[in-house]
Amino acid sequence: MSFLRRLFRRKKPAPLVCSVTLDDHGNPIGDDPSHVHTSACFVDFEPLALVELFQSQGCVSCLPAVPTIQKAVTEQPNRLLLTYNVTLFDHLGWKDTFASGGPAGAVGDQRQRAYVKKWGRNTLFTPQVVVNGLTDTSGARGADDINEAVNHARAGLRLPFHVYLDANDTEVRIDSDAPVPGASLPTAAPDTTTDAAPITAPVALPAPAPTLPLYNIMVATFRAGDQTVKIGKGPNKGKKLPHRNAIDTITKIGQWQGGDLTVALPVPKSSWGHGIEGVAFLQEGAGGPIIAAAKI
Repeated sequence: MSFLRRLFRRKKPAPLVCSVTLDDHGNPIGDDPSHVHTSACFVDFEPLALVELFQSQGCVSCLPAVPTIQKAVTEQPNRLLLTYNVTLFDHLGWKDTFASGGPAGAVGDQRQRAYVKKWGRNTLFTPQVVVNGLTDTSGARGADDINEAVNHARAGLRLPFHVYLDANDTEVRIDSDAPVPGASLPTAAPDTTTDAAPITAPVALPAPAPTLPLYNIMVATFRAGDQTVKIGKGPNKGKKLPHRNAIDTITKIGQWQGGDLTVALPVPKSSWGHGIEGVAFLQEGAGGPIIAAAKI
């Protein structure tokens, strides 16, 4: 029961209604074009936190810290760990086997540098834990650091709209009450209760809805579970470093700026291969905040 309470923790009472159109047989129409989302459509469950760990096999600090970081992230059901290996310490004599010579390594270097640039920093470090693209920590204090980073990330994300992301074997779907670009805000109906001649006045045009930032729809695939590498050279020679949910690929499959949207996956999940899992997420540009995530 405690697991269910954590998984479905509500931060405020659930909404009461969300209307949909029924067909002639009384069944709800799945994609009703006339349906307009309101806040009543979105139950405010605790969202999935995307936790990105940047590590290196040549990093001395990673050996004691990584296992405690992994435990602190994966012991909570509403957190997902993604591990990126980077080439930051390859010059010390051992080229990271996950980061060097393959696309996954380039992804790790690019994403870590994107965050550093976005935050206006000029230094890199490992291990580095980034939560929802908003906060980071070294994870040196284990669960205390991770819990603090997750709480800060959730507190720091205040959106003027609701957004729900879902994914299945073939597609990613976004439902939101955020207005689509160019939409107009509703205006009051004219007063027809008097026979008096109308007063001539300038016509007030509907105000355009605020423009949202452009969010990238991203899909990351990773090798679920643990892989351990014995390091052959450098300062960590002879020691082992665990890799959990090591990133395989990251692909941008579209963009979103409001309204409802469904985007097909590049290939169905059923064709990914044994041991490959995935997550879809919405991120505001390179190194920007991640506002929604869902396991595929």
